[in-house]
Amino acid sequence: MLERPEGVNSLSRLLREIPHPSGDALESGVDVIGDIAIVRYDPSRDMRTIGKKIIELLKNVRAVYGQEGGIEGEFRLRRLRHLAGEQGTVTLHRENGCQFRLDVAKCYFSPRLSTERLRIAEMARDGEQILNMFAGVGVYSVTVAKKREVHVESCELSRTAFEFHVENNRLNKVASRVNAVNDDAANLPSILKKKFDRILMPHPSKANKFIDAALALAREGGIIHYYRHVSAENLVEAKEVLDDELAPILPHRSETKVRKVREVGKRYLELAADIKLP
Repeated sequence: MLERPEGVNSLSRLLREIPHPSGDALESGVDVIGDIAIVRYDPSRDMRTIGKKIIELLKNVRAVYGQEGGIEGEFRLRRLRHLAGEQGTVTLHRENGCQFRLDVAKCYFSPRLSTERLRIAEMARDGEQILNMFAGVGVYSVTVAKKREVHVESCELSRTAFEFHVENNRLNKVASRVNAVNDDAANLPSILKKKFDRILMPHPSKANKFIDAALALAREGGIIHYYRHVSAENLVEAKEVLDDELAPILPHRSETKVRKVREVGKRYLELAADIKLP
């Protein structure tokens, strides 16, 4: 009999222990976004029973969805299948003292990056001009504006995510300091007529395609937070891959510190390069 877990990590461990004819564990864990839980969909398992078990164990969860495949498409969305509880994919998520309304089926969001978002906010300094090139529903932008006296230009291409971003600015009372822009990040050098102290590039699958735009918008001595997914056997090799990618792109005398953000798959890491420009 399953015991009530203390939190999501306990729940993930218990779900992996649910018997299966093959003897294999349930892949991955559980993402809880607001009052919605998302688990990897496995057609060989009784996923509806698993969904009901999640609702039993996590009293704040009202709906459970199974994620089919990975994060996909231009807007990095999940393909979701309803498993248990209420229907509906719009929720209110709280983290780091902020609130975010979003539609988990129509907006990219990972609760696993809350620590990284806080880290960036704590690195910022009062008075900075900050650019977020890939804002989603505004999570990085709102978090830094809540923690620091800064101004943020925040760009998002998806109209749906942009509209939630505008709502989240108001919800967190930072609308006067966070300006949401609904456009392609590649167009920002022609749209924005100023330079920035700090630039965020939290799009690890495509950030490399926009580094020229970021460099055009960064002031001398500015900082770029550049995120990438890297396939490698280990962290040392992954850092070498990212260093090799950046070396021919960055200005001479740039200072780069590369670190691991998280594992996103077998031999697949998300890395962050904190780049200080000359």
